Amino acid sequence: MHIDSSRIPHCPKPHFCFLLFFLGTLFLQAQNTSITTDSTTTPFREGRWLTGLSGSISSNTNKVTSADEKTTTNEFGLSFSTGRFIKDRWLVGGKINADRASSAGNVDRTTESLFVGPFVSYYLTENNRGSLFTTVSPGYVRYREETSFSDLTNPVRELSEGGGFGTLLGLGYSYVINDQIAFDIGFDLNLFWIEIDQEQQPSGTLGSQNISISNIAFTFGFNVILDDFFF
Repeated sequence: MHIDSSRIPHCPKPHFCFLLFFLGTLFLQAQNTSITTDSTTTPFREGRWLTGLSGSISSNTNKVTSADEKTTTNEFGLSFSTGRFIKDRWLVGGKINADRASSAGNVDRTTESLFVGPFVSYYLTENNRGSLFTTVSPGYVRYREETSFSDLTNPVRELSEGGGFGTLLGLGYSYVINDQIAFDIGFDLNLFWIEIDQEQQPSGTLGSQNISISNIAFTFGFNVILDDFFF
């Protein structure tokens, strides 16, 4: 079965290396400048719980004037996480992340992914107003893609589905209000390595292959910080 490689996003190594270098630099700088005991004024104190909801959204339109072709793409993501500070400014917990992208034009395509895994976040400063933070989350990802070639005499529909390993890397800033409410803004780099099974309809042709997917998204979120997990 012939696979159009232009439809499958590849991991941009320069972006990946740059973000890893940046996260490592921030982490080492925080370690070198931190004091022996964190101030108790930080809202990210040992024993507290943080539960949050974040999202991302984007939309763009590409038009090729010479060919009179236009493609509209919409993307959005939603993430839920909860965790406990095992040490001042060190947050450990679990995360669920769902993403969906759809494009319409000569080729209609819809992709969906669901990520589940643990995460570790580190808040770089002890300011009671907020802090820069980094996040690393490895886990399992489930992926599905549906493509329709509607401009053909005989429309073709292709389904791709599978699972694999994923890693989410994040960098952002958290602003805290009244020691309990936090608003986050930042960037996430999502890296997925997936084995998919493909089926082409109506012919019923089957195939499989390994793909890598990467994307960078601007995120915004809302968090609640509590001394105890239950109200």
